[in-house]
Amino acid sequence: MSIAKVIEIIGKSDKSWEDATKEAVETASKTIRNIKGVEVIGQTANVKDGKITSYKSTVKIVFKVEE
Repeated sequence: MSIAKVIEIIGKSDKSWEDATKEAVETASKTIRNIKGVEVIGQTANVKDGKITSYKSTVKIVFKVEE
């Protein structure tokens, strides 16, 4: 039997929502082992002078709990 844990984090990028998601997973993988999946649950952006200045992706990271 295996057990999984889910955490929610926010990734940020100046390029795109896809890059923000990638950054979230890559940063989480520095301290979390056994990441098995990611679910994007929201996307937001900061705007200045009518232009998007940064993108944010709220994601759920799923990883296997070590026995």
